[in-house]
Amino acid sequence: MVLDVDATIVIAHSEKEQAAPTFKRTFRFHPLGVWCDNTSEFLAAKLRTGRAGSNTATDHIEVLTDAIAQVPASHRKDLLIRSDGAGASHDLLNWLTDQDKVRGRKLE
Repeated sequence: MVLDVDATIVIAHSEKEQAAPTFKRTFRFHPLGVWCDNTSEFLAAKLRTGRAGSNTATDHIEVLTDAIAQVPASHRKDLLIRSDGAGASHDLLNWLTDQDKVRGRKLE
């Protein structure tokens, strides 16, 4: 099972709650999502303010925890987690290493 985690920028056309201004004088949100590559299903999301950092390990861990819980137990045995450079943090890699130690699970 392949899980892809990535953030995206969503432009808001006015000053909405949790939106933050950009250098181009627009307002935006910066949600983080996880998709199952095998089925193209959207598994989990974390809604974040427009100023949220792209490589915040706690946000990645939270959304991946929710996404893994959405995968049926029989399919959680062999997981591949993919991320862009925003997932390259020691805290996230340490958490993924700990998840690989869960009995009956292989995580890369």
